[in-house]
Amino acid sequence: GQYGCCPLPQAVCCSDHLHCCPNGYTCDVSAGTCTRGAETISLFEKQPPLTSVLCPDGRSTCPDGNTCCKASGGGYGCCPLLNADCCSDGKHCCPSGYKCEVSQGKCVKSETHHPLLQPLNRIDDRVL
Repeated sequence: GQYGCCPLPQAVCCSDHLHCCPNGYTCDVSAGTCTRGAETISLFEKQPPLTSVLCPDGRSTCPDGNTCCKASGGGYGCCPLLNADCCSDGKHCCPSGYKCEVSQGKCVKSETHHPLLQPLNRIDDRVL
């Protein structure tokens, strides 16, 4: 089966792998409820897992909405922007439509300037 995400902190996962209950409650899947003592509430549905972007190496992934960029020292890093421009230094990225000016520490779009975004974190072949 596939993992799902319960929309509650420190939730209890139910045996059907589709529902969850708040911390401290017990799942009653057949009744469709969560119970704690005499208190009964409806089960919560798990949400689909977050999707990820597969990097060109076919192994590394970045969270959905990110861009895979070649990182300095090899491998890939995740830029927290969709369709970003990856800088040649392998450490920074710029928003889509901007160009990296690494020597100036800026992202440039004609006459508009934007500071370079935080350095990329190398993935080290781990799946997020």
